[in-house]
Amino acid sequence: MNSSKRLRSTVSERKRFQGFNLWAVSLNLLLLGTLLVIALRVVPGYVEYLTVKDVITRAAQEHDPRDQTVTDLKMRLAKLLNTNQVYDISVDNIKVYRERGVIVIDARYEKRFPLFWILDGVMNFDDLVVETTQADRT
Repeated sequence: MNSSKRLRSTVSERKRFQGFNLWAVSLNLLLLGTLLVIALRVVPGYVEYLTVKDVITRAAQEHDPRDQTVTDLKMRLAKLLNTNQVYDISVDNIKVYRERGVIVIDARYEKRFPLFWILDGVMNFDDLVVETTQADRT
């Protein structure tokens, strides 16, 4: 009699702790779906930011201040942005100016994108300011 009681209690304990219930699975799927949607909205903007950063850095490094003007640098930026298929920022939004003997490329921008229903996301890219090398005065 005592052994049947013990057997019955272990069987009921096993049934009680057996697997997920519907609410736990639904909540996990909702959380996973939310994270997936956020990742699918954020990652393309971040990849495009990395491309813009590479483009302006490359244009600043390749710029020769003895032979090229600010307009030449702006045209080079336009070609690189077009070649790399960057659509978040245009060459008209990039400020290229001369300051203290160097040319400064200021490509700071922000990207807004829809997340859910009435929620929007904003990504600020404020570190896109690059200076070219200073011209030698010989």
